[in-house]
Amino acid sequence: MSRVLVVDDDPSVREVLVQDLEDAGFEAHPAESGRAALKELCAATAEDSPYDAMVLDIIMPDVDGWQVLEAVRHNPLWRGIPIVVISGHVNGTGDVARVSSYDGVFVEKTGNFADVIKSALGRIVQAA
Repeated sequence: MSRVLVVDDDPSVREVLVQDLEDAGFEAHPAESGRAALKELCAATAEDSPYDAMVLDIIMPDVDGWQVLEAVRHNPLWRGIPIVVISGHVNGTGDVARVSSYDGVFVEKTGNFADVIKSALGRIVQAA
């Protein structure tokens, strides 16, 4: 079972994603902030139980998704984690290109975005 870290500061979004991912056969773990995500990545690394993927919101207070992406990029133990970046506020193709530069997949928080996330995770976790 693939372990997925779900990072979103909105509790309702986080809960829905965790439940949907668990229903799809993933082992989903919630994190309520970028800071909590970094702590969880450290703990998982220390316990030798790394995450297979991460779903990461970009717009969060304190430590935002861009800062988490930068930390992942600079840590050789985390660099290979596939990341699905989610956001309800897209600044055009610049944000999508920026996510791509981190080898991430971008999903906009519109419509039934949880299905798109499940599909993307199914593809990228198998490829990793």
